[in-house]
Amino acid sequence: MPAIQTKSINVAKGFALYVGISEQDAQEAGLTLAQIAQALKQTLATLVPTKATETYAAVALAPEGSTGRNLDITRLALREPRATSTPANTEADEKTAAKGLVVDLTRKRLFVDGANAQLTCKEFELFAFLIENTGETVSRKQIADISDRCGESTPNARTIDVHVRRLRAKIAGYEDVIRTSRGVGYRFDKHPDVLVQQF
Repeated sequence: MPAIQTKSINVAKGFALYVGISEQDAQEAGLTLAQIAQALKQTLATLVPTKATETYAAVALAPEGSTGRNLDITRLALREPRATSTPANTEADEKTAAKGLVVDLTRKRLFVDGANAQLTCKEFELFAFLIENTGETVSRKQIADISDRCGESTPNARTIDVHVRRLRAKIAGYEDVIRTSRGVGYRFDKHPDVLVQQF
């Protein structure tokens, strides 16, 4: 009997906060990096008292004279997976870096070439659902069943097509990332122009 394949589910166990403040920046504010780190730890202890000891601070050291933003250097020094070794210190670099779709699943926002697409709840949840089922065709019925995420009644197939059409219009230039399976529904496949973030 063939084994049943199940999807692995990732669970957040913490987060990393990269702070691009140099020792000189801290001194100009009348502080030290240690004092800033301690203040952040105290804030976390206030927010979640039972986890007051579950914090760790690491200072990013870089050769004197390193160029680029402190935040970028910090991310590189601490080996953040999505950090880039190419400093974005020109306007052209920043425009290039912003190209594509960035889907922020935690904050429920979608950025198109760096600009917020201003999706409605329905539009975002539709796209998020397709991403959750990457590589699979989902039927209109399955999409309709997620309407409760926005606290609304279940729409019909025609209404779903309208939402898809509006979503595609808001991601103009990248609309082909949402593929139509005729007579069935829609699907999303991994695409180099789409970055999905979840923190």
